Amino acid sequence: MEKREGTKQALILSQRTFDAWVNALGAQFSLFGPVLKKKSQTIFQKIGDSGELNLDYCSTMLSPRSFIYPSRQKLFEINRQTGEHRQLLQLDGKKIVFAIHPCDMHAISVLDRIFLGDFKDVYYRTSRENVITIVLNCNHACDQGFCASMGTGPFLQLKNGFDIVMTTLPVNEDHEKTAKKESLRQYLLEFVSDRSLALAEKIEEPQDAQIEDFEKKREIEEHAKASFKKSIDTNGLVELLMANLDHPVYKHTADSRCLGCTNCTMVCPTCYCYNIEEYTGYDLKMTERSRYWDSCQELNFAKVHEGNFRSSREARLRQFVTHKLATWIEQYGCFGCIGCGRCMTWCPTGIDLTEMAKEIQQDKQAGKI
Repeated sequence: MEKREGTKQALILSQRTFDAWVNALGAQFSLFGPVLKKKSQTIFQKIGDSGELNLDYCSTMLSPRSFIYPSRQKLFEINRQTGEHRQLLQLDGKKIVFAIHPCDMHAISVLDRIFLGDFKDVYYRTSRENVITIVLNCNHACDQGFCASMGTGPFLQLKNGFDIVMTTLPVNEDHEKTAKKESLRQYLLEFVSDRSLALAEKIEEPQDAQIEDFEKKREIEEHAKASFKKSIDTNGLVELLMANLDHPVYKHTADSRCLGCTNCTMVCPTCYCYNIEEYTGYDLKMTERSRYWDSCQELNFAKVHEGNFRSSREARLRQFVTHKLATWIEQYGCFGCIGCGRCMTWCPTGIDLTEMAKEIQQDKQAGKI
């Protein structure tokens, strides 16, 4: 097995070399990555050294999209006395985000299609250009994950749009009894972007990856694919969902379980809707405009002059499911769901959009629809 297409350099790093490299980068960049917190929860936050990184994490509540598309963002301010307009771009220096899982990197690529497509969002573009992305392939599937079904994991499938992809290689079993597993780890790093090569230069005593290293990577990927507990058949799914918009699963689930809390959209790494708010100080001198994440599951989201075209929870739940698994295809040429499982994990009542889709599929197979 050869290195992935587009790779400019592939290196093997020991745990000690990796730690030294991360710490050296900290002198030039702001570093962020998954950190284990209380109650076994991992969150992405700023780190001071490599020892804070939790590279064994399964998932996080909020995805790394917040480093590029924050939940609340100031856009501009206007001096009401002079009429001066000042754009508020985030120019806080280069950032490196470590250990982004493949599904989350795919989600960022989906956001790229939205914010860097026909319309270029200058705020998103500025943040995107200032964030260096390092992807960490998943050696095991998460319990609620189904990224293999969506083509977004467990190993990275993207050809571009990221900087580095790393894979944790197996522990040397011969030394397992005499040393900690963490200290014996090796990482296969594949440098893809031009700017990533500058980071490779900071590695002390780099070791070129060999064919056997890529063979190990392939074996790990096959093992990871076999570890999934959840899946969904996407063949014909778009047409099936769009032909059955009135299926009773939407009303039954909405009436019996949906709270309208918006958790599903807040944790979804591809949700991009936002609302605008303006604030004027009591002295009436300055006005500031900001945007913040909005949700199609919120009651007033679809409220317009003549009324609300999604006033029922049934309609809002259907919008979420069909947008992620169907209509996104027409809009952006890909699914809006990356299979991370966050929506069902953080739903207070455990609503599972894969089970809803499967119920419609089963009714189709049974000839009920």
